[in-house]
Amino acid sequence: MIPFASPKSRRRSNKAAHVALAALVFLTSTVINVSTGHAGAKKDDAYRPPEGSGSTLHVPGSAPATAVLHDSLGPAVESSELAPVMAGDGSALPYELWRGVDIPGFEKLISEIEIPPRSPALHDLWKRLITSNVTPPAGQTGDVKFTALRLEALYRSGLVSEAAAELANASPDDPVVALFAARNALANADRNKACALSQHVVGLKADTPKVVIAQAALLNGYCAAVSGDTAGAGLAAELAREAGLQQTPGLAALDAISIGVKPAAKIEGRLGLIDYRLLEAAGAPPPASDLDKAEPALLVALTNDSASPPDLRLAAAEAGAKLNGVSPDALAAIYSALSTPQHVESLLSGSGGLAGAPRRAALFKAAEAERTPMKKTRLIRALVDDARANGLAFPVMMMLARTTAQVPVQPELSWFTETAAEIGLVSANYKMTYDWVALSQAASPDGSGYTHWLALADIAGANIEPQGQHLAELEVLAQHSRFSPDALNRLATVLDALQYMVPIPLWEIASRSPQPTTGYLPETGVLSELRDAAKKKEFGHTVLLAMKALGPSGAEGANMIALGDSIRALKRAGLEPDARRLGFEALFASWPRTAIN
Repeated sequence: MIPFASPKSRRRSNKAAHVALAALVFLTSTVINVSTGHAGAKKDDAYRPPEGSGSTLHVPGSAPATAVLHDSLGPAVESSELAPVMAGDGSALPYELWRGVDIPGFEKLISEIEIPPRSPALHDLWKRLITSNVTPPAGQTGDVKFTALRLEALYRSGLVSEAAAELANASPDDPVVALFAARNALANADRNKACALSQHVVGLKADTPKVVIAQAALLNGYCAAVSGDTAGAGLAAELAREAGLQQTPGLAALDAISIGVKPAAKIEGRLGLIDYRLLEAAGAPPPASDLDKAEPALLVALTNDSASPPDLRLAAAEAGAKLNGVSPDALAAIYSALSTPQHVESLLSGSGGLAGAPRRAALFKAAEAERTPMKKTRLIRALVDDARANGLAFPVMMMLARTTAQVPVQPELSWFTETAAEIGLVSANYKMTYDWVALSQAASPDGSGYTHWLALADIAGANIEPQGQHLAELEVLAQHSRFSPDALNRLATVLDALQYMVPIPLWEIASRSPQPTTGYLPETGVLSELRDAAKKKEFGHTVLLAMKALGPSGAEGANMIALGDSIRALKRAGLEPDARRLGFEALFASWPRTAIN
């Protein structure tokens, strides 16, 4: 099956405590593999290039005059195709966000998806979805249980500040709510508040699920340990075992504290926040090399904890940024605060002895401070290259948008065009991309320059008029084998899903190339359910199903069929800007680049 086939062939008191408790049990007993503010301009910024350039950037919300799209006239408009009423909470999501989803369905879906999503585009959408202030999914006592589910999802996503805002409106006298709040305070590196709240995590009823009792025991054991109560730590370990808790690093730490020795537990599986704090209290904090097993909330806690060693904070911030648990702005703040000053030439050559995270932090701080354009661009480029090689390309490019915008667009810096174009696209600062590409066009004998980057900007949502005008450049690149077979098929899939009129030669070249069969493909029925939810304008349902369909690696690791259907569904549900960013993300890593610039 050709995944980009012709469009015609395809188309969320005691009763409150009980439901909060049920939500905590369900989610804490489910293994969820974990995977940030956007720097730069907003996605809906519009820019109009100078007259005579042949292009304009279209004002969001109005129909382009000469868009190159499928079905430009189309059938009569149905009620399901009308623009939705948007929520007034700043989420840029519809008011009827949870149409078609009840509480059990919401609970089931968030137990099946990767949170937080590894995909920056999906993470941005997920964060807006889970923090939106709209009517919750339908269901008995829906608002109470939904709040509990949302708190757990926020915690697992590393969104501890957002969870704290939600908890500010809840009563800490309820034991289960107190457990949520105490754990969240630990994630915010506030031990005193966490232990004050833990005093309310008592009096749990006899029918309280054992997993909750075990978590409460670990928390109370931690507070006993840090207050010097070794007997209390030992009692907490016994209570946790009685609740059925198997041997964990946290439990081993409690045992060691109770007898005055250091634990020697090997970290297996995920490393939780309370586990880490218990090991720390026992005098055996895990090394930075174990941070790849850490949950996002722990990484956020270590990043924000000024008492943690600088190298640990740096490592935690980078690990958190890779999971979208630490935002680009937070990573930039850590880089600026913890960087080691070094001479520019030593930094660029790598001869100064810095490597890894310390070198990246120093490069960022130096690039921010440098006033000479040539040196500034070299520092930016060195940091981008280092970040790309270490899985940090997106967060680092987002946080470099501000300093890149300070670089003058001038011929002497034309070698920097492609790097600036990339940073502009990743940060959604499309004017930056356009200005640097325009510089390359002026210097090119045939006026082409790096115009294929404008095609990617068009796909990403830059509102260039007329849409699709730069697809011809992609055709030329395809004819010269600048796209791998996988990248070419991925390009055709994205263009078709966004309803571009794919140039026939480009389509023919893609059709002749080997069809990829790899990538994540969800179980049977998920894509059909996704298409149905999008058609019915079930916005939240569509987003959750798209996350499920794309799998743990997001757009880059998805099968072509799942990728195309997910983009198509988001667009049809009225979330076109997000669909476009997802398409951009699927193409960015494999986009043709110059070998040397």
